[in-house]
Amino acid sequence: MQSRPLIIASLVGTLLQVAMVVAGHSSPAIKGLFAVGGMGLSLVAGVLYARLARATAKGNAAVGGLAAGAICAFLGILVSHLLGDVPASLLALGTLSSAVTGAIGGLLGALSLGRAAAAASIALLLAAAATDDARAQAAPVVTAALRADTGATLRDFAWLAGRWEGTLGNLAGATLEVMYSTPRAGLMTGVMRLVQRDTVLVVELISLVETPQGVEMRFHHFSPTLDAYEREFKQTMRLTRHQPGTDLFENTVAYDAKLMSTQPRRTSLVRQGDDAFIGRSDIIGS
Repeated sequence: MQSRPLIIASLVGTLLQVAMVVAGHSSPAIKGLFAVGGMGLSLVAGVLYARLARATAKGNAAVGGLAAGAICAFLGILVSHLLGDVPASLLALGTLSSAVTGAIGGLLGALSLGRAAAAASIALLLAAAATDDARAQAAPVVTAALRADTGATLRDFAWLAGRWEGTLGNLAGATLEVMYSTPRAGLMTGVMRLVQRDTVLVVELISLVETPQGVEMRFHHFSPTLDAYEREFKQTMRLTRHQPGTDLFENTVAYDAKLMSTQPRRTSLVRQGDDAFIGRSDIIGS
């Protein structure tokens, strides 16, 4: 592995990665491309290393590409974390996945396919950004047009009443406890606490309300001392699909990068018999 090509490839890759995450800090469309974009830019860094090093041995090209891809990805993710856009846990996972694409870029560069691969990666990234930007601009119209499933009432959610305990799929060692009240006066309330190694990470207040538009869910997050994490709260998770054993809620409030309460876009509840269910939320930036 040659040092000068590695430094240049890592520097160019880092500049591209940082430019992407800084742009994504204020653009939801670009932020949604962090994963594929970061790996694509690491592939470009790998290709650049192989071309600068004039590497013909596939092993050397792959190792250099891996290093360049990992370095630029780590620094880009670090900047994004410092901006508050991604969690610290992504530093390891994102760097690892980008290291793999960097190695692939090194191999492609050694095979003289690097220019085509790099051009294809950048073209794909730009096309995806343009598509996502168009979708983001149309989001308020589409979101406002969400149709509720008005055939359901709170009686259909009476099965939630009581205490539930489970785990969070993407947080090792965490226990989630939720308690729901029975439906009354058009309202069900719930309280959740998320605990990891004897530390309370978040307290969540949940409401299910019957409205003329159908059943709506809202959830607001607090610290253990009830300091609100969402200082400005705008959220309406409207029931849009009610089927036996499955319910889907979708946020009718348009996504705003400055409002944490608009990050959840879809929440589903899937029953697993009488004593278990799976809850899933699709959250922008998680």
